[in-house]
Amino acid sequence: MKRNARYDVAIVGGGMVGAVAAVALGQAGFDVALVEAKAPAAFDPAADFDLRQSAIAPGPRRLLDNLGLWARVADSRICAFTGMKVWDAGHEARLFLEHTAIGLPELGHIVENGLVVDAAWQALDTVDVFCPAMLAGLDIHEAFVTLHLDDETEVTASLVVGAEGANSAVRDAVGIGTTGWSYDQRCTVGAVTTERHHQHIAWQRFTETGPVAFLPLSDGRCSLAWHADDALAAELADLDHDAFCARLTEASGGVLGRIERMDTRAAFPLKLMHAERYVEPRVALIGDAAHVVHPMAGQGVNLGLLDVAELVEALETGREAGADAGALTYLRRYQRARMSDNLAMLAATDGLKRLYGSANPVLRRLRGLAISGASALSPVRQIMLHQAVGLSDSGARLLR
Repeated sequence: MKRNARYDVAIVGGGMVGAVAAVALGQAGFDVALVEAKAPAAFDPAADFDLRQSAIAPGPRRLLDNLGLWARVADSRICAFTGMKVWDAGHEARLFLEHTAIGLPELGHIVENGLVVDAAWQALDTVDVFCPAMLAGLDIHEAFVTLHLDDETEVTASLVVGAEGANSAVRDAVGIGTTGWSYDQRCTVGAVTTERHHQHIAWQRFTETGPVAFLPLSDGRCSLAWHADDALAAELADLDHDAFCARLTEASGGVLGRIERMDTRAAFPLKLMHAERYVEPRVALIGDAAHVVHPMAGQGVNLGLLDVAELVEALETGREAGADAGALTYLRRYQRARMSDNLAMLAATDGLKRLYGSANPVLRRLRGLAISGASALSPVRQIMLHQAVGLSDSGARLLR
């Protein structure tokens, strides 16, 4: 490990997005340091499924494949899904999006977050890892940035990347403000055993207190994501196993039959957050440090991985022009490439949350009409599918 050395890029945060960014930049020939507070546990395929799962879309999967990470992930327990069924509890109309409509073998894969993190950490061969370590201070100079770590180590780099999540210390250190709000909701997660097989379909039923989603797992169970207003979430947390399963059966409309078992469950709060800007001189934000979306569309991790692809593209373009990794001109290219798309997804998920979280009879009628219209019109379904699978038209090398 280098000490007090000069790196091209120092990344703060070694979670899914930060670790993949470190691998991507290292493979691109940049000298990279990764700062992480706690090393992740090795993935154990004999253990039960992680509570946190992600629906990795085909676009971001290309990134993982191009980095050599997808083979490691696919060797373990992942589950492809070939369709999505969406419907409203107060309306008979259903929307079914199928992989055949866009000529892909699947719409995505349900993957445990810890599995992707483990694959990335195993590929940090060319990256200097400072762990356990936390950012204690940050000095931005004209030609470099100095990271002061809590173990009194100093790391100097041309660029610092904040990838440590919604409470980003890098973002706070450089004074980048945020906008956003709490949804006063929590998402209850865990693996559930259903009476009927999931058929490799992602199921989502909208209710007035939030959507109930079942994502297929490789052992035939489903990963639950039940978004509920705080009052209901607290009530659900107090239920014993059998009572919770009965409530979940009711909330899902029995689409997969009776909920037979749920061994472990947890809940986390939901919010929307967006950074006022993604870059400053010698600073860039990626993933949840830059944007946090409502999880109903399952796009949070996908957006972060697309950030990685565009950041690498911008830094490579700058290097070809003779600039160092912290040159603001090329960091702004990254910001332009990602901010509008991320804002569009934030607006879409926020709009869906408000539309489907209302008991207003007019809005309930509109919800039904929206699903009926999308189901009947092939062009609308195609647009929705294109967004869902995360296939980018940007031309970034790692997405081709």
